[in-house]
Amino acid sequence: MVVCLALGLALLAPAAFGASAGTTPATELRPASLEVVPARKLVQRAMEDQILQLTNDQRTAHGCRELKFSKKLRKAARRHTVAMAMAGVMSHQLPGEAKFSTRISRAGYRGWTLVAENIARGFSSPESVMTAWMESPSHRKNILNCRLRDLGVGVVLQDDELWWTQDFGTR
Repeated sequence: MVVCLALGLALLAPAAFGASAGTTPATELRPASLEVVPARKLVQRAMEDQILQLTNDQRTAHGCRELKFSKKLRKAARRHTVAMAMAGVMSHQLPGEAKFSTRISRAGYRGWTLVAENIARGFSSPESVMTAWMESPSHRKNILNCRLRDLGVGVVLQDDELWWTQDFGTR
């Protein structure tokens, strides 16, 4: 079984706090409701967001506009990352799997005119995978393609190894 990120914790995040009028000491604040957020999802989202930021840092340093986050591209990237990790194979197209452009459309990112994908495995941080992608001519080309406008990132931890996917698109 693949776990998005193997942290078995849950965090309680106060969604809202109610307090009586006047000066109320902090000890008297009472949460109106609490939202349970699994820590693994917080870590996964933080790593994916960091890849988006690092990608945009590279793009702006090289004269391209920043990419916008795409929930649909993230869905495609996460699904493919899970599939690779479960198969133990890094590939843009696993046996029996649709090509990446079809996967992107099936995730709801339709009407696109250009799509691209970067994948990786085994890098321990967003910085290390971005460094590797930027040192690879084909991956760098995707990151610095100024015609691309949107990005979704998927990160999965499987057997103490991180798997990574960037799905890019333009509509």
